[in-house]
Amino acid sequence: MRDFYMENQPKSVLIVDDDPFILDLLGRQLKAKGLKVLSTTDPETAYGLAESEKPDLIISDIAMPALDGFTLLKGLRGNRVTRDIPLVLLTGSDKMADVEEGFASGAQAYLLKPIDWDTAWPKIAPLIGTAAA
Repeated sequence: MRDFYMENQPKSVLIVDDDPFILDLLGRQLKAKGLKVLSTTDPETAYGLAESEKPDLIISDIAMPALDGFTLLKGLRGNRVTRDIPLVLLTGSDKMADVEEGFASGAQAYLLKPIDWDTAWPKIAPLIGTAAA
């Protein structure tokens, strides 16, 4: 019975970005795809949300004050509860060094701001087991 319950629950995504506009924009796009959206502007809060809510995917900005996305990613990978949650990094920088560091830290995909939904969704959908249509 538990498997049936879990299969019928909407997939969830945790978005971490210090810009509330990005949280709103990305959140609306993901909700329109039928996903449950959790969000925070505070990367420190993201650790607790990821551990308690166990989202199907985490999308995190890289450049945030106090704690950057690379540090958040490494912390999530070091936690037995959150280490297997797919993570997508979000940034306004297309520096190859950032992309390489993100993948080396365990990110599964990379999205550039401004977000082009036609490019972003095909990267996100397979990570949560959803059709990219």
